[in-house]
Amino acid sequence: MQIQQVLLNLIINALEAMTVGEEPRELLISSRKSEKGGVHVAVRDSGPGLRQADLERVFAAFYTTKPGGMGLGLAICRSIIEAQGGRIWATTHAPRGAVFEFTLPAGQGETASPEHTDRR
Repeated sequence: MQIQQVLLNLIINALEAMTVGEEPRELLISSRKSEKGGVHVAVRDSGPGLRQADLERVFAAFYTTKPGGMGLGLAICRSIIEAQGGRIWATTHAPRGAVFEFTLPAGQGETASPEHTDRR
């Protein structure tokens, strides 16, 4: 449920970022197996992007680039991802936009064992 909250926050942020300007809007959400066997998720938008200085601070509590923003959403996302043993970061996407990515380690115990298999 917490990872769902992270994804929802990243998607809403991307959609809000793309409300500025007349350029075509594109939101791309992708996932793949990470190098260490976990999962890698990326949310890319075609909004105005982030300045280099913002990339370093965007996950800090109470720091925001949005008018009227509280600066808590990405800080909470970072806390959730790190509590699960993962990592989250942001990069710019040329010529426009930002990419927010996170990795999570492989789950332990999410697979069904033979004693839990439905045998009807």
